[in-house]
Amino acid sequence: MKLEKRWIIIGIVSLIVITVVILLSIFYKPSERNTMIPGEYRYVPLSQVEIEKVASTIVSSEFIKDVPKNNPVALTFFDFDEQGRVWKDSFLIGNDQLLSEGEPSVSLALHSKYISQLDGTNLCEVIKEANKNGDLAFNSEYSNAKLLIKYAGMMKHRDCFGF
Repeated sequence: MKLEKRWIIIGIVSLIVITVVILLSIFYKPSERNTMIPGEYRYVPLSQVEIEKVASTIVSSEFIKDVPKNNPVALTFFDFDEQGRVWKDSFLIGNDQLLSEGEPSVSLALHSKYISQLDGTNLCEVIKEANKNGDLAFNSEYSNAKLLIKYAGMMKHRDCFGF
């Protein structure tokens, strides 16, 4: 009888340990997911021409209609100068439009040198090239499992972002 109780206790403890490991792997947010570099924040705005070019390209992109309003995506541009990284304007995308307010669940940072390549219809191609060249950063506080749930409607566009 004592041997059976011991196996039952070992089984329950094992089940609890396995459950904790699974839950941690789903909900733990490791800091190495943050590829945007914190530190001194310097901001230089985009020109009005650049803003209009980016905005019109985003609005005509194939994936904008699939970005949920409650989980918008931020696209922020950056550049470098002799002092380091310089942040530029950010665009909040959700609910088939550019949003004026909201908290993004995902942030993408794209080097501003790619703005000149935008032609109003090729955002996906430009993002793919930037990702290939190491000029695209991704940041989210959420685990991959939560992101999969939040952005399930965007799975058909995952090649666009290289994920």
